[in-house]
Amino acid sequence: MKIQMVNPTTKDIRTLTTEFDWVALLSVFIFGIPHFLRGLAMQGWIIVGLNVCSLVTAFLPLTPDGMLIMSIVELLISIGVAIVFGLKGSEQYAKSLLVRGYGFRNPDGELAQAARTKWSIAT
Repeated sequence: MKIQMVNPTTKDIRTLTTEFDWVALLSVFIFGIPHFLRGLAMQGWIIVGLNVCSLVTAFLPLTPDGMLIMSIVELLISIGVAIVFGLKGSEQYAKSLLVRGYGFRNPDGELAQAARTKWSIAT
């Protein structure tokens, strides 16, 4: 379901979903840029760290078999992080928006109540 959050001073409206966040999942594979744009710097830096580790291991003196194993491990870690971010992305974004002064567009509505319950946000 789609939830709208609004900033009361700027009247900026952000629409997010309570379902799987595909942007957060794909962000892992595009250097975390969407996380930084959403104001989720910690998650963005985690992704940057993963990419730096991948770059560093490319220069390690490993045998071809060792490089293959390291690449598979890095890929599995990236996929795991992507899935976690996809599952929790909307929740993290909503909480980030709340900290920055946004509120639910219809705070007493059924959708807002369902989102609060799903994301464990106090009323």
